[in-house]
Amino acid sequence: MIGFILGAACLALLAVLFVVLPLLRARAGRTPAAPAAIAAMIAALAVVGVSAVMYSLLGNPSAGVRASSPGGTGAGGTIAVLAQRVHEHPDDLASWAQLGAAYASTEQYGLALRSYEQANQLAHGSNANVLADIGEVLLLRDGDTHTDQAELYLNRALSVDPNTPKALFYTALIAYRAGQLQVARDRFAALLRLTPPPPENLRVALQRQIDQIDSQLHPHVDAGTAIHLRVELASALTNKLPQKASLFVFVRSPDGGPPLAVKRTDLKLPQDIDLSASDAMVPSRSVQPGQKVTVVARISATGSPLPQSGDLYGQIEYVAGKTGPRALEIDKLTP
Repeated sequence: MIGFILGAACLALLAVLFVVLPLLRARAGRTPAAPAAIAAMIAALAVVGVSAVMYSLLGNPSAGVRASSPGGTGAGGTIAVLAQRVHEHPDDLASWAQLGAAYASTEQYGLALRSYEQANQLAHGSNANVLADIGEVLLLRDGDTHTDQAELYLNRALSVDPNTPKALFYTALIAYRAGQLQVARDRFAALLRLTPPPPENLRVALQRQIDQIDSQLHPHVDAGTAIHLRVELASALTNKLPQKASLFVFVRSPDGGPPLAVKRTDLKLPQDIDLSASDAMVPSRSVQPGQKVTVVARISATGSPLPQSGDLYGQIEYVAGKTGPRALEIDKLTP
């Protein structure tokens, strides 16, 4: 894949990067990244992380092929050898899977998918690793535009073998981005419980990711900077509510700059939400006691923290730590 490097760092930073980078990029005055560009960034991070996990847990599946292929030159030589092998032995499931991996390593995702699908047919849909490989290639090829099909294969892999590392990782990632924090936590925790266990550096990274999710599931609210909200949807916008969406709540300073605090949750309205300095994205920039702020609640159909046409939103002014509980009605439509 992209490389067996920085896996631990990526796992530890995934949650922060998904929200912080797009927001800081937009605030810096750059052109907002297109959904495909954001998807590409997420896919790259995911591959680096999952490749490190796969490499540590399963080793390098193509090493044996390269070793047995004198005259092969890198991925191209490996692909040629494997293509010849499946031509001569079309019922060789392992060779089809290895050919898929070789194509994927050179970003030839269409050919990788065809190879994995052939392997899946030979396995009659019962090989968890092949199912997970198909899900991975679909994510890499399509980004976050068609995650449903990829998730279907990844979940099939888990139904065959609940301990499929690649499927656990990607479904955790998808769940996190969808705001399904408990599902994401359970999948990351399952990676920790695998036998043999991940190396120590990856165990530390996975545990940090779990701890970060725990802080979102059971947040600490700083009383001096607390913002207590009851987020509601205006009845006039009920028919415009997306089928699948996420709720973002941002706390902004009147002076501008990146949000002072942000929280993302499943779309469930009405909903009580508490924010405080504990929800700062950047430790050096957080809500101050008694600070006058603007609080924005936005429903995102795409799951992106960046405003998109058609998003529903509402906002109120608030004095942190002093105003007390307030209703925040989502009553506007982003043009």
